Amino acid sequence: MTTQHDDHEHGFVIYDPFRYLEDDTEANRHFEAEQHHKTIRALHADTFWEPIYQRLDTLMTREETHVPQVRQGVMAFLRRQPGANQATLECLPPGHTHSQTIYDPGRAELPQAIDWFTLSEDGKFVLFGVSNQGDEWSTLYIYDWARNRLLDDTIPGTRWASVFMPMHQSVFYYTRYPVDSKGHPQYYGQRVYCHQLGTDYHDDKEVFSDPDPTTTFRLTGDQEGRQLVIETHRGWTANRVSLLTLNHDAFEPSTIISTDIFDGTTERLEPFWRHEELFGLYHHPTEPSQIWKWNSSDHQWIPLWVSSLTEPVQSVVPLDSGLVLLSFHQARSHLAFLHDDGEMTPIDLPHQGMGTVLGLQADASHDRVFIEWTSFDQPPQVYSWSVLDPELKIWGTQFKSTQGIRIWQEFVKSKDGTLIPIFLAQKQGLPTGVRPAIVGGYGGFNIAYQPVYSPGIHLWLESGGLYVVAGLRGGSEFGEAWHQAGMRDRKQNVFDDMVSVLRHLVAEGYSRPDMMGITGRSNGGLLTGTIVTQHPELIRSAIIGVPLLDMLRYDRFLVAALWKREYGDPNNPVDWQWLQRYSPYHHVVPHTKYPAILIFTSAHDNRVHPLHARKMTARLQQATGSSYPIFLRVEPQAGHGVGKTRKQQLEEETDIWTFQFRQLGLSPHT
Repeated sequence: MTTQHDDHEHGFVIYDPFRYLEDDTEANRHFEAEQHHKTIRALHADTFWEPIYQRLDTLMTREETHVPQVRQGVMAFLRRQPGANQATLECLPPGHTHSQTIYDPGRAELPQAIDWFTLSEDGKFVLFGVSNQGDEWSTLYIYDWARNRLLDDTIPGTRWASVFMPMHQSVFYYTRYPVDSKGHPQYYGQRVYCHQLGTDYHDDKEVFSDPDPTTTFRLTGDQEGRQLVIETHRGWTANRVSLLTLNHDAFEPSTIISTDIFDGTTERLEPFWRHEELFGLYHHPTEPSQIWKWNSSDHQWIPLWVSSLTEPVQSVVPLDSGLVLLSFHQARSHLAFLHDDGEMTPIDLPHQGMGTVLGLQADASHDRVFIEWTSFDQPPQVYSWSVLDPELKIWGTQFKSTQGIRIWQEFVKSKDGTLIPIFLAQKQGLPTGVRPAIVGGYGGFNIAYQPVYSPGIHLWLESGGLYVVAGLRGGSEFGEAWHQAGMRDRKQNVFDDMVSVLRHLVAEGYSRPDMMGITGRSNGGLLTGTIVTQHPELIRSAIIGVPLLDMLRYDRFLVAALWKREYGDPNNPVDWQWLQRYSPYHHVVPHTKYPAILIFTSAHDNRVHPLHARKMTARLQQATGSSYPIFLRVEPQAGHGVGKTRKQQLEEETDIWTFQFRQLGLSPHT
């Protein structure tokens, strides 16, 4: 069914035949269910489905232990036991060899997940957020490990919360979204509050807010709680940093003294504390990364260290005698320890840095850092490194890497001559020549896209396929300039980069268009949706996951107005024209021979509305001039991706990989 719906926007007429699929109606729920069941029936009837399910199930049956947070010798971390549906939150007190379980979401009737957690500065309390069915609307809980119990305090609306609890205090600072009269959290207007243990959260005092409801906050402070630093995020390119002087003995909002100590327009500063002194990591689109120190006497920042312009620093972790720096060199991960005397000690990562650092954690009063690392052939592995013993040592369970996988890097010239880094992986010993290939990309929000492990990639590689990760503009591979080169009016650069990668694989004899697939999720789903509409001839299959696809109306739904600084504002006539030039939904052309497409979303996605997937599916199914399938998969009890149960992940991944193996003509290794 289509309806005649033409919009008149900024002097243009926009055809939108499936506008009705935006609404939350019984008819649209029926559309979703019918499409989903059709997809499941087709994929589960494929003879590949069962062996892929069994192999992925085997590969997923292992323990997962993630990087610990550390305060005063207390460690808190997530661990998933083999076969368990969800990870549990664990606490390991000093001197203990076995951790105690703080919270087990697997005991809940409906799917639950731990969204975030943090330790108080003295390590006595673990504060964490739990959400239901992947909706990410966290409720904050507090665990007292010394007494081994949850406190009665609970706080709703703590989505994406930042929390800071000083040492030896019974108060903490946290971010929370407002709740309407019906008890529903709102998508905008995050504020900073102070909570006193043992009191009702309704009595919490507001500490900080911003007139712009789309801003979000990150909190840090000195250990004693005399000063609180609030980082106000303005999108992903700029921020403001405010320093608040606190008095807990006579706490009233009117007694708080707030001073802005940094205010960026196209630059940002990430504050951190070390030895009760305030530092910052400075990012600028035309300057190298820098480390600054706040001089409270003169009320100004003092530059202490400057990186190479070609090696942007991504993050800093303070230790007792120096700083651990995570940077990128030619898009590869690079770790080093910067001593107080200026000497630099490299921290050697596996595969010469061709992989992803998933997490860095340390207690700033000690000289040991914890590193979570992964690559195509390595499930996430936690290491520790110390100044006195400067070798990577496995922390927790050791996970075997996949043997016999070749990983290498190449650079691809994009349309405008920019060199784009790609990482490739395939089984060693394969003969040269074309083979089925899958290319993944993201290209946005200052997020680097680097090699990671997944059971599906493992199966693809052991079956003889080629897997490629493309470091497109819009990410952070070469710093803030690289990010800004792929946003707003320059977004087409991202798509041109991906097209150049696909053509490179053909030109170099790695694959052919009839053997190539692409994959992307969220902003990466926008990427793959755009490649489908701009260059369907280059690919045989496309995975479009939890995607943005109607870029002329995206900002009207859920949290999407947060992204206007990254994409542009459709209400602005200049921005609207950028968006209209590539908006995938609006560039579906009747009778085009589109590739096989699997679009997937989730019913409880509170980031990207499922309407994008519904509308794009309907329009592609109506328009395609090929015989290849256009599938829609809708997970009924999950969100944007975070917090899916093991069972949900296994079934979703089996469906995706069955689709890719079948469409690209590769038989799964069993």
